[in-house]
Amino acid sequence: MTISHWRFSPSPETVHTDAVVVGAGICGIAAALAFERRGMRAAVVERGTIAGGASGRNAGFLMRGAADHYADAIRLYGRERARQVWKWTEDNLADLRREGIEELPSYRRIPSALLALNEKQAEELRLSTALLREDEFEVEWVTEGDDSVFGNRGNGVLGALVNPNDASINPIHMVRHLAGKLKGTVYENEPVLDIAPHTSHSTHDGGLVAVRTPARTFVSPRVLLATNAYAPLLIPSLSALVTPRRGQMFALRNAPDAVGRRPLRLAYSYYANYGSEYLRQTADGTIVIGGCRTYFAGREIGYEDVTTDWVQRALESFASRLLGAAFSADDITTRWSGVMGFSPDGLPLVGPLPEFPAGNVWFCGGFTGHGMSMGFRTATAAVAGMVEGAANPFKMSRCVERVTHSTPRPS
Repeated sequence: MTISHWRFSPSPETVHTDAVVVGAGICGIAAALAFERRGMRAAVVERGTIAGGASGRNAGFLMRGAADHYADAIRLYGRERARQVWKWTEDNLADLRREGIEELPSYRRIPSALLALNEKQAEELRLSTALLREDEFEVEWVTEGDDSVFGNRGNGVLGALVNPNDASINPIHMVRHLAGKLKGTVYENEPVLDIAPHTSHSTHDGGLVAVRTPARTFVSPRVLLATNAYAPLLIPSLSALVTPRRGQMFALRNAPDAVGRRPLRLAYSYYANYGSEYLRQTADGTIVIGGCRTYFAGREIGYEDVTTDWVQRALESFASRLLGAAFSADDITTRWSGVMGFSPDGLPLVGPLPEFPAGNVWFCGGFTGHGMSMGFRTATAAVAGMVEGAANPFKMSRCVERVTHSTPRPS
């Protein structure tokens, strides 16, 4: 990407607009809605299709919390900050419900359960349960004697922290539902070639920015980069703050068969091993299973969007442990991957890019695998910060010193 002023030359089309959003995932679509609801014209530019990246390739969890369980988050961020983040994710889901996602056929109002698979995890999750209650969050602790934790006895589940008000959804359906509320255009299949201060006839046009694609040049006074993991490909300096990590999943057919297996009916959506593994049931009964990236963390970094044998075999082993005889690799119908953007401390990154001194090009991303739980509300806050100078709860500047002087947080 070229940051220096480049002389403006007409493309096949020049589009003047009040705001340009780069990326049409959950974050980008939410940002465009926030601009439009302030009476501004917004153009969304997407290299692929709406929700074609990680926003459409995740497990569809709409759950409270971040990458860590609550007790660990308190150790990492402090009690008040952890409480704010957990409340933020609750409010994110409330925002999405106000947008009408409950009317979508794939939406399920279903609790999520953080499973304890050994005594150490059980101790930590019981502590998290107590701390959540102290901070006035609704939470339940379900013990191993309750078959609703997981019907397959002998799978090692000792108990679970249950978030009773969570939900799940097909993420593609959700993002496209939100995109349907936009008045402006989503320019799909238009990769951004560069973002630079706009120059016309050798004169700098007072803080305008040009976003160039093969087909068009978008000229605007403000640009929000909402490409999450892919942002460093446009702004190389973000590579110190956003790490691309590949997540993998598969879908499991869940139907009666000739040997008499009964379809599973899962009581919750499940997180295990601190979120390293997860599974849920879709509205049509299919079981979706993902994770196991952390066991191969050094091999699962980068932009190659493929499934790998080592992760897929580990996922099969995990599914076999939890589902027992109900699992058969022959029932796997689809395998897929998606590239997520991880921040140094596990929380989102929002703020202006120093390459643009006018402060009119911002980044919003680094959701660390929790874009569904944080993306909508965080993007809305990013637009409020850009346009009105509102408080920014996830200032990107907090991580600059961290990545300069310390070792990044383990994946």
